[in-house]
Amino acid sequence: MNFEAKPHETTRHIVLVGAGHAHVEALRRFRLRPEPSVRITLVTRDPETPYSGMVPGYVAGHYARSDTNIRADRLVDFAGCTALFADAVGLDAGGRRVLLENGRSVSGDLISVDVGAVTDTSDAPRNNGLLVSVKPMDEFEKFWPMVEQRMKSESGIQIAVVGAGAAGVELALAIRYRLDQMNAGTDKRAGVVLVERDARILKGFPDTVLNRLTRILSRKGIEIQTNFRAFDDERAPGRFGILIWAAGVSPASWLASSGLAFDADGFIAVNRHLQSISHPAVFAAGDAAGMVETPRSKSGVMAVRQGPVLAENLLRSVRGLPLKSFSPQKEWLSLISTGERYAVASRGRWSAEGRWVWYWKNWLDRRFMDRFSV
Repeated sequence: MNFEAKPHETTRHIVLVGAGHAHVEALRRFRLRPEPSVRITLVTRDPETPYSGMVPGYVAGHYARSDTNIRADRLVDFAGCTALFADAVGLDAGGRRVLLENGRSVSGDLISVDVGAVTDTSDAPRNNGLLVSVKPMDEFEKFWPMVEQRMKSESGIQIAVVGAGAAGVELALAIRYRLDQMNAGTDKRAGVVLVERDARILKGFPDTVLNRLTRILSRKGIEIQTNFRAFDDERAPGRFGILIWAAGVSPASWLASSGLAFDADGFIAVNRHLQSISHPAVFAAGDAAGMVETPRSKSGVMAVRQGPVLAENLLRSVRGLPLKSFSPQKEWLSLISTGERYAVASRGRWSAEGRWVWYWKNWLDRRFMDRFSV
């Protein structure tokens, strides 16, 4: 991924919108081998961006927030790269222009979008309880201390985690563990309920993983409610003081008027090169992208794996070279922590559990974060 600049070659400008997992990996690679004829601008709201794999550990109290965040402001500190710390509020795909909240805009020869997704709370109840969306994850992290304070101050508080995929299960277990640590030695009896509208939790995982985690949830005293419909009743939500909403995601609303083509779920439709199928000068990765040729469920693992191919293709595109294909795995390693220093591992039909799995996950997560230490 190193192209020698030609004499008097025109500088090309790449705008990275969002500091998601794919973009921080691309930035790391650009930093290792800067291209003299390529200028890069990162547009992101905050100087730091959370690594999703460690957020449940932050909720459980195993990590400080600084442990779980990548310093995007340090990654951009190299020749030819700048950062604009502002919210993107619009995209003109045809004009290759990103609109910012302060009324300014930034244009580029190429635009790449990695802004993640937003938890869809459109059918969440509106009541006196505290409603917390899991995504965007940086907002969830910022809001979490307020949740913790409410957990401390209210005796017998009932907490519902809505959405029982891997993220919801992991968060429910992390919250249960944190509550137990807070309430040790007191008579407080807070409760955690895992809510799923489908007939089973952990959709897409094999029965071996389902059985392991169902047993662990039961042992921790976490109530599981499947086929849940009570939120359709306006009187029902009063039972819960806190709702952690981890069910369903939607694309960032400001992308709707971009002129881009979208997949069936409203995410940016990209081909096997992570390139928009309607606008070749626009790329997308992570949760913001919908891979139309090889659709996969959205996950941090997928975004991380897209990073190297995205970085390569952005540079190849400005050079007019053939693009590389991203070939997503059909199966990948999943590591689900259970609140305490204990975790469940799976890949395909294989699964295992134990303290050693948590320490393995911790080692992998910290090794990943070390890649971005500047």
